[in-house]
Amino acid sequence: MNKHENESLAEELANFLLKLSESKNKDSLQKEANRLIRSVTPRDFTSAENNLIRNGITPEKIQQLSTSFIMMALLEKEKSDLRSHLPDYHVLRKVMAEHDMLRCFLADLEDVAEQIHQTASLKPTSAEFMRLAHIVEHLNSLDEHIGREDDVLFPVLREHGWKSLFAQIEGEHAYIQMAVGDLVKLVLAFEKMPFGTFKNRLMSTVRYLCPLLREHLFHEDRVLFPLAISLVDSDTVWERLRHICNEIDYCGIHP
Repeated sequence: MNKHENESLAEELANFLLKLSESKNKDSLQKEANRLIRSVTPRDFTSAENNLIRNGITPEKIQQLSTSFIMMALLEKEKSDLRSHLPDYHVLRKVMAEHDMLRCFLADLEDVAEQIHQTASLKPTSAEFMRLAHIVEHLNSLDEHIGREDDVLFPVLREHGWKSLFAQIEGEHAYIQMAVGDLVKLVLAFEKMPFGTFKNRLMSTVRYLCPLLREHLFHEDRVLFPLAISLVDSDTVWERLRHICNEIDYCGIHP
């Protein structure tokens, strides 16, 4: 593809993202998204995004639009449901299994936080507090999960580009780690603060963390990982990543 064709495709992608931003009927854009995803490259995305920035669109909004576009296109493909065709030993199957575990812990966290919020008093030996501490201990192992993605998976995928998508995912990682860190500090400081303060801080953190982490897991499962499978068409590469991740181990599995 020559330079003129590249510029034309980048301009077409920029126009599509603008339409995606303004349209209330996303279904009407589905066929166009399916067509574009077959041709655009990370370089086209970079050019389109620079075009939109020059027209006053914020980087945050552009990241949202780019993610929405990729999701629209990939959800039409069989590869969007990775569990239906990836072998059980595949590294992404294991990572997505961790995601399922994390969703269970989030549901438990919301449940116990609400119980504590309705309680008049609480002791370190109370069942609710011990359950909270157990859940937070598991969520704290997210550092291993995030580290494996940032240090092992993402460097390989980043070789193929998609700068905006990775910027969004890694930015979410930072906010998630801060929120989990706040939960850990809160549990450790339980006996050093008034119970009312503890309850309020707990509910505030839970109401921030749970929606953020659920949306993040959805983006990885339905956007980033299907895109990774499309980009990295090499069993050798995936096998190498699997061996590295096996050496690191998986969060919530080892003691």
